[in-house]
Amino acid sequence: MTESIFIYLAFFISAGISSMIGIGGGVLYVPILLAFGFPFYQAAAISIFIIIALSISASLVYYRAQLIDWKLALIIEPLTAIMSLMAGYYSSFIQVKELKILFILVLIVSGYFMLKPIKEIQDKFINQKRWGYWQRKFGEEEYSVNLIIGLPLTALAGLMAGLLGIGGGIIKVPLMVLLLGVPMKIAVGTSCFMVGLTALFGFWGHFFAGHFEPKTALILALVVFAGAQVGSRISIKVDKISLKKIYAIFLFLISAWMLMSVVK
Repeated sequence: MTESIFIYLAFFISAGISSMIGIGGGVLYVPILLAFGFPFYQAAAISIFIIIALSISASLVYYRAQLIDWKLALIIEPLTAIMSLMAGYYSSFIQVKELKILFILVLIVSGYFMLKPIKEIQDKFINQKRWGYWQRKFGEEEYSVNLIIGLPLTALAGLMAGLLGIGGGIIKVPLMVLLLGVPMKIAVGTSCFMVGLTALFGFWGHFFAGHFEPKTALILALVVFAGAQVGSRISIKVDKISLKKIYAIFLFLISAWMLMSVVK
C-alpha cells in the first residue's frame, strides 16, 4: 500500500510539472517505473500510454486558453507520429542497456538546451526572409517557422519517443522555441497536444510488440490526467523560463542516477 501511494504521488507531481512546460513527462515516468522494478520495454509502453492521458487533460486547458497552434501541429506532427509507431514496434530489437544509454543522452542534451538563453540560439536559426520559412500569425503573435530544420528534427523526436517511451515534448518544446521561433506559451500548449498523437502511435507499436501491461497503465493514466489538469492551469500563470531551469536540473539528476545503474 505504501509503495502504491508513493508511485501515485510521484506520477501526479511529474504530470503536473510536465504539463506546465509542454512535455509528456516520459523522461520522468520511465525512470520512476524502472526504480519500482518494471522491465524497460514494459516501462516504455506504460509511459507512452499515460502520456496520452496527460495530453488530453492538458490540451483541454490550453485549448480553452487558445494556446494551441493547430495548423503548426498539423504540419510537423504526422512525420513524428509515423516514426514513433515504427520505433515503438522495433524497440525490442535494441538491447536494454543501449536504450538506457540513449535515454541518458536525451536527458543530458534536453537539459542543456533548457538552460541555454533563448535569444542566443534564436538569432542563429530564425530569419524571416529566407526560403523554407513559414510565416505564422496566431492570435496577437507573429513568428517565422524554420521548416527546413523543424521537420527532420520532429521526425527524430518521434523516433526517440517510440524507442524510449516518451512523448517527444522534451525535444519539441526546445525545438519550437529555440529553432522555430514559436513563443513559449504557444509552444507549450501546442506541444501538449502533439505529444498525445506521438504517444498514441508509439503506443500501438509497443502494443503489437507485446510490451503493454494494462492494469498498471490504466490506474496511472487516471493519476496523470488529474495531475495534468492541475499543472496546465498553473502553467498559464507562472514564469516558464524559471520552470525550465528547475526541470533541467531534474533531468541531470535523473541522467546521473540512470548512468549509475548502467555502469554497475
